[in-house]
Amino acid sequence: MGMVRRWTSEEDETLRELARAGKNALEISNALTRSPSAVRRRAEVLSVLIIAKAYRARPSHVATHLERVAIDAIGSSRPFPAGVGPSTIAGMIEKGWIVAEGTTARKYRVTDVGVEAVRRKIPSGG
Repeated sequence: MGMVRRWTSEEDETLRELARAGKNALEISNALTRSPSAVRRRAEVLSVLIIAKAYRARPSHVATHLERVAIDAIGSSRPFPAGVGPSTIAGMIEKGWIVAEGTTARKYRVTDVGVEAVRRKIPSGG
């Protein structure tokens, strides 16, 4: 086990500033030359909220994993898998990827736009 390096007040202030700026634990750890886990622990001690990970926003025309499995379930006449809830369904209706069929049962049909959204490649995080 390596030597424990105490946090300085300057490092604490830098952590606070970077967290306020929306940096994640990895970005803060690089700036402070500390491990991401050390940064997360220190942030907890200081009651500083840091974001879990900085994700680039996915283009709205590209289906998420949950949207893909929901569209697959609709196309295969299977029930929705766990995690696909009303907000996922509402989002897909709003995007025009699925339409409700009938008035009583929760039946949906995948539109051509929905099929195209699933065919699009999910962008990599790089």
